[in-house]
Amino acid sequence: MTDATATPARPDLLRIPYDDYRALPAIANSDLSRLRDALNGRPPRPHTSVGGALGLGTAFHTALLEPDLYEPGQPGINDTLIWWMVEGVQLHPEMKTLLEVGTPEPSCVFTEPVTGTLCKLRADLVIDHPGHPYTVVDFKTTMARDHNHFVEQCSNYDYDRQAAFYADATQAERFLLVGVQKMEPFKVFVYAVPPLMRSEGRAKYLRLLRLLSPQEPVPLSVVQAVRDVRAALTGDDA
Repeated sequence: MTDATATPARPDLLRIPYDDYRALPAIANSDLSRLRDALNGRPPRPHTSVGGALGLGTAFHTALLEPDLYEPGQPGINDTLIWWMVEGVQLHPEMKTLLEVGTPEPSCVFTEPVTGTLCKLRADLVIDHPGHPYTVVDFKTTMARDHNHFVEQCSNYDYDRQAAFYADATQAERFLLVGVQKMEPFKVFVYAVPPLMRSEGRAKYLRLLRLLSPQEPVPLSVVQAVRDVRAALTGDDA
């Protein structure tokens, strides 16, 4: 007999290239950000950029988590700055340990149980190692002045939604947001997202997932924005 109260198994962590992950036919947290922007009347953001925050963030993540794939000399990227930021993380005692035992850049596909939506995620770092709680780590480049300033930014940037989306999917015991200053002295701010913040983030992602459901009634004021994002994500023009 199957125990109906048993906790479902964690989704498998997949080690696949980023382009293969992008091609998976499922909803990602970045897709939810596109819907949020559409609802707020913001233009869609590009997936990649050679300059500015997106370019810097992508370069930093590659250098930290997949250094063999890092390509120096890219337009608009200061390689010295990138490696100073990486060194700041590597000199942080807790982060040094987690980088040594964690799995970088794993992907997974899962069905979100409340809405029944097929979803996907690609985490920066997952720690599934004896002596450590099951932990998901996400690194953020930041201009925050100090730890408190970084924490204040987390809800404004919807990091709470990402924390809930990732932690719920992987049944993580901890979700760590790690802010890395992109200017001297390249401080590192480690923030374990608390249960209340994860609950607030869960409400955010469930609202957006429900809007993507064709059966869900949508307020007239945002119906076109939702329809456009649905079509972009699913290829369905209905």
